[in-house]
Amino acid sequence: MTGFARAVERALDRCAGLFLALSALAMTAIVGIIVVSVVMRRVAGSPLSYTEELVGLLLSTALFLALPMVTVKAQHVRVTFLVHALGARGRDALAVLAATVTLGFFGWFLLVAWPWLRFAIEGRIKTEASSILLYPWMAVPLLSVALCALLVLARLFSGSERRAMDAETAGP
Repeated sequence: MTGFARAVERALDRCAGLFLALSALAMTAIVGIIVVSVVMRRVAGSPLSYTEELVGLLLSTALFLALPMVTVKAQHVRVTFLVHALGARGRDALAVLAATVTLGFFGWFLLVAWPWLRFAIEGRIKTEASSILLYPWMAVPLLSVALCALLVLARLFSGSERRAMDAETAGP
């Protein structure tokens, strides 16, 4: 099972890398849109009307697309004083507890967000000023959180989470 979990983890890591590249593209698009809007305002006296809405959508998209790589690299905020005080069995139990809490949050997020996404799809909800369809943008957080949940499960079953805790206790 561990070998399979590691193979799944590697595949999910690649997906997280793709999400991170898309996040970088979204950030680049933000800069480009703002530059064009400023130039249009200064040169033509007519800024782009959709800049604020699109930049907001791209920013939230970029943040959610980067989240799986934070999970892959285990760089979430951590309180490690307890990890340092525990032995190997305690760290195992703490890894399971942390994964359970994380998966509980991700499950709750998906349960709450899914009806909103369905509502946006069915109603073809658009932004107010520029009529940008919202459901593609609303799908990104769900995809990101689902990938993070799968990553947490794979890390738990492959032992990566435990190895990360062991590395933290080893010191510099």
